[in-house]
Amino acid sequence: MNRTDDISNLFSRFGASSASYHEFESQFDYQGTALSLEKTSVVVEPALLTEIVAQRAAPVLLEPQVAGVPVRAAALSVVSAVAPAASPVVPAVEPHRPPIQAPLMTATDVATPLRNLLAEVVLARQAQTQALHAQAQPRAPKCKAHIVALVSPKGGVGKTTLGAGLASSLRMDGGTTLAIDLDPQNALQYHLGIEHGVTGLGSASETETLWNDRLQQGFAGAQLLPHGVLSDEEHDALQSAMGVDRHWLAWQLDRMGLGENDVVILDTPTGRSAYLEQALDVADQVIVVTTADAASFIALDQMDRLLGATDARPASSVCSYVVNQFDADREFSRDMLEVLKRRLGGQLLGVIALDNTLGEALAYGHDPLASPGSSVACQDVLLLSEQLKARLMSASSAKISAP
Repeated sequence: MNRTDDISNLFSRFGASSASYHEFESQFDYQGTALSLEKTSVVVEPALLTEIVAQRAAPVLLEPQVAGVPVRAAALSVVSAVAPAASPVVPAVEPHRPPIQAPLMTATDVATPLRNLLAEVVLARQAQTQALHAQAQPRAPKCKAHIVALVSPKGGVGKTTLGAGLASSLRMDGGTTLAIDLDPQNALQYHLGIEHGVTGLGSASETETLWNDRLQQGFAGAQLLPHGVLSDEEHDALQSAMGVDRHWLAWQLDRMGLGENDVVILDTPTGRSAYLEQALDVADQVIVVTTADAASFIALDQMDRLLGATDARPASSVCSYVVNQFDADREFSRDMLEVLKRRLGGQLLGVIALDNTLGEALAYGHDPLASPGSSVACQDVLLLSEQLKARLMSASSAKISAP
């Protein structure tokens, strides 16, 4: 069977004649390989990607690329000319801008303001409680005697020695001078010639004994109430009594029945203490004892804050300063004294020279002011005593003339 018979048989199946068949010879010779639909991938070089990003002026949305899926040849009815592969479209990259985020509030941040608010509430409640407590307490009695408190911002300035000198030299007409040792060191008794081992205010307060019954006789008719050596129980009881009642000392002095011509010298411990607060509460005259050196000068700021605190002392009390143990032979001491004069001004009441006479008198147990002789320090103490006496007399006159 030849080609003609095949064509005739094919046309006869469709009910047609092979006479209408025409065969055309193609003048084109296709030499290319058959089109193959295979999955291809496009690789973009990093340098080309950077150049394309730089050339783009506006962002362009990029459709996600889907990997080519092989298509079966039988499903294609028409095959069009294949266009050249287009360059991949890459969106322009904008500068990275980190999102603006509010700082997260931690538990500490939340608790801190609340803690501060609670602290303010507690302080306000404590202040109100103290105010109510002060109102509930009876008004402190005013002692008729003149009360002089010796205070010091630092130790080693000769405060106790000066207190003993004033106790044995300062005396108002028709009155007595009483020295009260509020310093737990209990040293004032030795400067006034009183034997060791006597009881004092600590044990008297514990047993509610009148202080008049515990007075000791010192130099030049001065009377002394020692602090005494306290047991732990007595010390705790005394501290508790002073802590509960800020007018504790005022009540004790009121029970002694002192007169208008009597003088009380209070020797206090160095720095801030319950004893100091009690002394400032009753003092008419506050004498700050200092020395002409750098350490004492620096410590004055602390004492100024204590004395200037609200309700620390009566508004009528007078504060003065005494420079003790002044060595006039040292140029630095003279310069420091000049600095103190400029700072204190009229508050500087006196200057006590450095003299070994006072220390030697303590060693031998006699009154250095009984025979001052050529001792410059003793002369200075006597002069200070006269100045202080004149001030007390002036205060008494003003009190009498007041309506």
